[in-house]
Amino acid sequence: MTHTKLWEAVLLTCLVAGVARCQTPQNDSQEQDLEGFTEPIRKLDLIPPEPGVIASLSVHEGDRVKKGQLLGSLDCDTQQVALKIAQNNAAAHGRLDSAIAERDLRRWRLAKLQKLRREGNANEEEVTRVASELSVAEANVLAAMEQHAADALEAERIASMIERRTMRSPFDGVVTRLFHEEKEFIGSNNSPVMTIMQPDELRVTFTIPTTLASRLKVNEKVALTFPTTGQRATGAIEFISPVTEAESDTVRVKVLIDNKEGKYRCGVRCAINLPRGA
Repeated sequence: MTHTKLWEAVLLTCLVAGVARCQTPQNDSQEQDLEGFTEPIRKLDLIPPEPGVIASLSVHEGDRVKKGQLLGSLDCDTQQVALKIAQNNAAAHGRLDSAIAERDLRRWRLAKLQKLRREGNANEEEVTRVASELSVAEANVLAAMEQHAADALEAERIASMIERRTMRSPFDGVVTRLFHEEKEFIGSNNSPVMTIMQPDELRVTFTIPTTLASRLKVNEKVALTFPTTGQRATGAIEFISPVTEAESDTVRVKVLIDNKEGKYRCGVRCAINLPRGA
């Protein structure tokens, strides 16, 4: 075979192979795996609103907590004393009772003098003086009532200050980390005392090509796998971003996984299985 014919044979073979590959049908059911990481549906670093010494911690790492449950508190001995004083002042009725008794006496005397005045047995000056004394007595009653209300509000204000220094769980969850111990001082540098998570439902954020994301719908069920553990799960699409990232031509998609039985871990790799399709 001549050199020219040999090259013709090679070109013909390559051409036939290329045509065969082009005519081979693509498998539309082939899956494309895209990975993200599981995270709890809610996670919070608990930070006291003001500095202070940690007086008590009522939980340990790994404890399950309920919404509103007491987790710990900062030292508030000074506020507790001030609260008792304010509560005693609010509960004291001596000044108010005395003012009311004085007012009632002035009313009785005024009524008597007015009757005597009508009968001609009292002069106008006496009636006017007693009426003025009654006005003063009524003002004293009003001042005592206002002071009583102010004492009650002061007690509420101090109780609110104590509550601000009390740490409670904002939701049902698990204490996953403690950063400080009792008797430690917490400054004003946004230092968290503990981390609380709600792992009953997990969220995974995927970055999916626009061509695939355009075929997805919110609440649609999708198949998931965990490469680290080999587990499989079914998730529901929670959110599909309406914006495509221009640099990567991808869309953020969030998927929720029911984890009430605690089967899946937080922070592990998770892959979503999507059909490639045309």
